[in-house]
Amino acid sequence: MPGKAGFFLLGCWWLQRAAVLPARDIVALVAGVALLLAVVLRGRTGLAWLPWALAGWSIAATHALVMWPPALPWPVERADWQAEWVVERLPVVRQGITRLVVRIDRLERQGETMHGEWRVRLSWRGAPSLKVGQRWRTTVRLRPVHGYRNASSWDYAGWLYRQGIRYRGYVSRGERQLLDEDACCWLERLRQGWRDALLAHTREGAGQALLLALTLGDRSGIGNTMRQVLQRTGTSHLLAISGLHIGLIAALAGGLAGWTWRRTPACRRIPARLVAVSLGLGCATFYAFASGFGVPARRALLMLAVTAWLLWRRERMTLPDAFSVVLILVLATEPTTLLDAGFWLSFVAVAAILALLPHLRGRPVWQQWLGVQLGITLALYPVLLAFDMPPAALSVPVNLLLVPLFSLLLMPALLLSLALSGWTDLPLLGVQTLFDWLWAALQQAAALATTFPRPPGDPATIALLSLAALALLAPPGWRLRWPGLLLLLALHLPRVPDLASGDFEIHVLDVGQGLSVVVRTAGHRLIYDTGPAYPGGFNVADAVILPWLRHHGVTAIDRLVLSHGDRDHAGAAAALARGIRIGEVLDGEPHRVSIPARRCTAGEHWTWDGVRFRFVQPPWAARRRGNNASCVLAIEGRGGRVLLTGDAETAVERALLPWVRSRSPFDLVVAGHHGSTTSSLDAFVKAVAARNVVYATGYRNRYRFPRPEVDRRWAAAACTSVSMPMP
Repeated sequence: MPGKAGFFLLGCWWLQRAAVLPARDIVALVAGVALLLAVVLRGRTGLAWLPWALAGWSIAATHALVMWPPALPWPVERADWQAEWVVERLPVVRQGITRLVVRIDRLERQGETMHGEWRVRLSWRGAPSLKVGQRWRTTVRLRPVHGYRNASSWDYAGWLYRQGIRYRGYVSRGERQLLDEDACCWLERLRQGWRDALLAHTREGAGQALLLALTLGDRSGIGNTMRQVLQRTGTSHLLAISGLHIGLIAALAGGLAGWTWRRTPACRRIPARLVAVSLGLGCATFYAFASGFGVPARRALLMLAVTAWLLWRRERMTLPDAFSVVLILVLATEPTTLLDAGFWLSFVAVAAILALLPHLRGRPVWQQWLGVQLGITLALYPVLLAFDMPPAALSVPVNLLLVPLFSLLLMPALLLSLALSGWTDLPLLGVQTLFDWLWAALQQAAALATTFPRPPGDPATIALLSLAALALLAPPGWRLRWPGLLLLLALHLPRVPDLASGDFEIHVLDVGQGLSVVVRTAGHRLIYDTGPAYPGGFNVADAVILPWLRHHGVTAIDRLVLSHGDRDHAGAAAALARGIRIGEVLDGEPHRVSIPARRCTAGEHWTWDGVRFRFVQPPWAARRRGNNASCVLAIEGRGGRVLLTGDAETAVERALLPWVRSRSPFDLVVAGHHGSTTSSLDAFVKAVAARNVVYATGYRNRYRFPRPEVDRRWAAAACTSVSMPMP
């Protein structure tokens, strides 16, 4: 069975790798072939895997075709629409901005009307108190969903597509009218009522955020700072409603039911085991629905349901076979979960526990518990690298303490306090105090956590790490521990620089409407600008730059240069400083940034590994504010010349003409001010004689950068242009 499950997974994965969806006729043909082969090859071992692979592919393709979000028949960008929509999910409010998922039923504009059902993610600044099921008529602006185009960035657009969301937007000025209540979304209505009651019975703080996450799966109170603490301590899984929580609820409810039932006369007619399994599964199902029935909860509930079915039927099945059945069921019902890190983290963790059982059988309990934590940490290491997630150095010791604490004390106390909350708030407030203490301890642990050298996240390294983990977790008789350990250590040895002296690399990252450039020499790293941060707490350091650095195995930055203080260039500086060690920070406007920095000085220069760096802005730029205070950085090495101008405008460009003419041609120039008409002076464009120009712009940005006249100016100079992101 494990082999069949593996090929079923391979078929699902192959479909997810496709650039376009297949036609319905092709899917039907492949499904028919899979069914025919399953009949013809029944009982044969040679090609028995083929029907399972084809079945996985056809099921994943069918799911994708059925669940593909519908498109609007007309372009929607840069236009106001009158929309009628219904709130479908719990609204999330952060810093005055309400984010919600709605179903739009009607769109109107200039006498044109569209009817349909389009799920949309909306933002509403200064919104009134919104309730699930409310129907509103407002003016909205919409655009297709779009994520960052960096290979290591989280696939935001794909995440929304998997929820049936194809467009996002915001409520703009205009009509805002509450129409009526819709009969939809009964589960989300209940969850909002429970959330309001929980908020009313607890005090604001970290403990309240943890209570919401553990009871309702509502992580809206978990901000960036809390997420970083959870990542640094390896405890994020404790707040994701998954196998630990679902299994614990089932065990507590089933155990109590079985203990009670054995003391009743009815136990002679109905076995206590049947009652315990049924009530445990029922309570776990209720908890999964109360937490929003997310993908991790669905996976855990399926695992529990298979276990319950085997107990009901009194059938025997090996643990690997049961694991394989659950894997196939999860992928058959939700093939796109294959793209989520949570899928791999949960199944790899369970697979690691199964692999550890022969090693730990007969050992003392403390050795078993320590071995499980070490084995899970080892098995999940390649998964974390593959998804550019930070491994936690303190994961093993922290989880050795917290998992039993959650299982034996905190979760039972939380459930008991919720049951008593109808009579008194004291137990719930007491549990919140416990969570406040727990959070204070986690913060202390996170402050002690240190980063450690990690290999880059390229496919070859991940494959070798996976082999090392398999070798270390192999059955005892295979004698692969030492080869696996040596391979693991070898992958963490310092690597020979892949750049020779004088060579350098330039990476212009897609950070939306902003700028961030990573410069890499043989032994040094420099970042020029960090891109934006937003009032709601989102920043591109956490979303783009840090994942990119982790993906390439970078654990420290030698120098951070912030061209000037504008939010789209320096907004994420503080978040970047929290996430990685930075040697020195230079800025054109040190007083405008949130981290200590010194001013970049005109004429300042240094050399790294045969590559020369120099600030070339005119001296008077230090007395300016805004765009013309930008640090202009020139980089020159054996590979060519690069010019980074920040937002410097035509006055600075005009002052740079004599210097530029003495150094041209340049191999690459990042156009000033994102391709605005305030920069890219015609004489400057001709003087630099750049072979390539990059416009650091947001996807379909409202400023319509790069401006057509600027692009024509660079094109007339025989320069190849690239927009970030590419349309």
